[in-house]
Amino acid sequence: MTEQQANAPATPGTIGLFDNPEFVRNPYGLFKIMRDSSPVVQLGGDVGLWAVTRYDDVVRVLRDWETFSSRVDARSMRGEARPPTILFDDPPSHTRMRGLISKAFTPRTVELQRDAIEENCRRLVDAMLQHEEADAVAGLAYPLPVMVIATMLGVQDGDLATFKRWSDAIIENLGPTLLTGDDSALLEINAEFDAYFRARLDKLRREPEDNLLSELVHAETEDGRLSEEDLLVVCRVLLVAGNETTTGLIVNAIRAFSDYPEEWDRLREHPELVQSAIEEVLRFYSPFPATFRRAMRDVEIGGVRIPKDARLLPLMASANRDERAFENPDQFIIDREPNRHLAFGMGIHYCVGAPLARLEGEIAVRELMRRVRRMKVVHEDGEELMRPGGPKSMMVRFELDRAVARV
Repeated sequence: MTEQQANAPATPGTIGLFDNPEFVRNPYGLFKIMRDSSPVVQLGGDVGLWAVTRYDDVVRVLRDWETFSSRVDARSMRGEARPPTILFDDPPSHTRMRGLISKAFTPRTVELQRDAIEENCRRLVDAMLQHEEADAVAGLAYPLPVMVIATMLGVQDGDLATFKRWSDAIIENLGPTLLTGDDSALLEINAEFDAYFRARLDKLRREPEDNLLSELVHAETEDGRLSEEDLLVVCRVLLVAGNETTTGLIVNAIRAFSDYPEEWDRLREHPELVQSAIEEVLRFYSPFPATFRRAMRDVEIGGVRIPKDARLLPLMASANRDERAFENPDQFIIDREPNRHLAFGMGIHYCVGAPLARLEGEIAVRELMRRVRRMKVVHEDGEELMRPGGPKSMMVRFELDRAVARV
């Protein structure tokens, strides 16, 4: 793909770069061209995003929230009222909301999930491996993290299909909704989501339970009890953003070890490398390949002048393959050291759920190591490497270890 193709005009509310099927299937070749020739470049389309591709530049943008604001949504830029959020917000409101959500991810809280994750993972893998070919998204990568978050929220596993529908819709419309301010595509989804959790919150006020959401409902803060809007934000972040990251990690682990079977063999021979292998999966195939920021003043990045209020697209997936930061970045090396990847972001928006995602990814890979000699991706839903959270489906052929009987 040429740079001219990358900058081709796009329809309003879209990003021209990501509308090119060739790019969506395999963006890393173009990322290298961009890093070498145009490391900071304005993309096609009415939204006018500036892509930032090199590691050091992406780190700078993510760390400096005062210069590069997370408040990129069109409504706030027009001075309109905006609903509470956290992913695209700045201090002090971001600090307050992050403090609430952090209660879900203390080391103790995360470690308490281990037994349930291992049990659910074994059950899901058992069912998935009943078939020589199975959808790894539907069979493992999606239900495992949602089961964990569902436990924290005290909601029913039977609602997993509904949660997936909501999550997919919100993720797919995140960019256009933020950049254009048009949330019409999500009106029905948001109404369903809010109605479901308003009813859940009402029940918890009357009948407290032993879970995180109930604790937050009854928690007393400096300002009194949390508002219903605050609690809905917590539910949305945990159920959508939280599980999509882990889903992407598990999907990408399977994809990476399908592409590099020799590293799978090495990992099975050296299981002590599983944690570093997870970090390499995160670097090699980032579950969230990019985010958005807005320049709060005229600023220069990589020798390019960015005007005030311009919106930027820091490409973590490109930064994680930058030759200036990683030796042999296009090689998948499970014992890579050092590995200062940006898969979970950087600065005040560093993924609060990273410890839980790492734990779930490690448990899933260990269970597959125990059972699977070889796995091969045979079909993906559009091979969407650049879709946040990964593809909606991914068919995988599993060759079981003969020493382990099929359950």
